Amino acid sequence: MTRPVLLDNVTHRHLRVHGGHSAATGDARQSALALPAEFRQLQAHYPIVFQLVEGGFQPIALFGLEPDQNLFLKDGAWDASVLPMAAQRDPFMIGHHGEQLQLHVDLDSPRIVRPEEGEVGSAVFMPHGGHSEYLDRMIGLLEHLHAQAQALPAFIEVLMRHQLLEPFVLDVTLGDGAQARLSGLHTVHEERLAALPGTVLESLQRDGHLLPIYMQLASLSRFEDLAARHRRRHLGGV
Repeated sequence: MTRPVLLDNVTHRHLRVHGGHSAATGDARQSALALPAEFRQLQAHYPIVFQLVEGGFQPIALFGLEPDQNLFLKDGAWDASVLPMAAQRDPFMIGHHGEQLQLHVDLDSPRIVRPEEGEVGSAVFMPHGGHSEYLDRMIGLLEHLHAQAQALPAFIEVLMRHQLLEPFVLDVTLGDGAQARLSGLHTVHEERLAALPGTVLESLQRDGHLLPIYMQLASLSRFEDLAARHRRRHLGGV
């Protein structure tokens, strides 16, 4: 559950946020939203796939092969040089008041420093009430995340219009020899993409959709990395 409230420098003047990455700070997650503008960077580390959600599809970067498993957590850090923006924003989120965007904070997030923990983590506001450097950085991240998210519906619409999404099932051998199956996910249909008329490919290129499509396909090679990470984790490695 979340408890988002409008952030202000009076009510939340003492608010502090835990840094780092661990299960305790809410990072034991199998995936996070991935936006097309991020695909080029993300595909070097994570498989990018599509999951069916209410109202359509959304792309996600996979961090693990099982629910609540993040194979990129290592000694309080994230073992990759790039994180999806959606995995960086917690505990902040963008709210709306009419057409006006507002900054909200989830007070139930495990990243919120509780009073009994003392002055650990990053301060959200300066003593005089101004934004801390940390808060300014998070605002910039959320503004960029929001701006890039506006392009997502058009990207998904194009994929669906040309019937470019297909379901797939992945069978993986885990560290103990057991078999795991990832299902309910979708990927770009490579043969159908290659068969599109030249005029359609030109329009995809012109509208900025072709590069993220190819980056999504390239990212599928990272499944073997996930399986290797899982095997090392099971054997007590890093």
